[in-house]
Amino acid sequence: MIIGDYEELINAIPEEKVAVYLYTNRMYHSTYVPEDGLYQFVFRHFYRLENPSLTQDFKDRFFDLMEGVRGETRPNVYHITKSLYEVANHKGAYTLQFPLATAMLHAINPAFPHYDTQVFKAFDFSSAYHLSGFYKKMKRYIDQYRHMYETYQKLIDLEEMQPVFDHFDERFGGYQLPVEKKIDLIVSQLGSTL
Repeated sequence: MIIGDYEELINAIPEEKVAVYLYTNRMYHSTYVPEDGLYQFVFRHFYRLENPSLTQDFKDRFFDLMEGVRGETRPNVYHITKSLYEVANHKGAYTLQFPLATAMLHAINPAFPHYDTQVFKAFDFSSAYHLSGFYKKMKRYIDQYRHMYETYQKLIDLEEMQPVFDHFDERFGGYQLPVEKKIDLIVSQLGSTL
């Protein structure tokens, strides 16, 4: 679907998504996240961390964890998700916030895919909502995330993707994006059309 519809998909990607992503990625590497209110504001709104059920304690934990993984080559998405799970929401419930954990990793390093609603749709993943317990849900998410990562790597290496990347560069020539982010944006846009 990507190769056949790539011009339409790429042309529909809002430029704002590219600019704000680059801001969150670049600023992460030059700021102290727990004390940078502007960075937190932009990140919360761009990655939908402004969910009304999430508490300020959750947001504080999130940005502390984000700072804490600085310098790690491969931050552990399981440990990040588990640590966030330990913070109750406004109703006192403990919720698994795997997509937000992947947003954190993706903002730090685009080699880690961002698992969001649109990507979920593009891959036609089955929901983990009905599964009971943290570990069963987490296993489903990890399996899906591994599949995403492997698929992105295959797409990057696929010769047929070169015209796709060329068109992306024509459309967003003023931005220097890693190929992983290009794939992420294209797959997300595909999911938004489904």
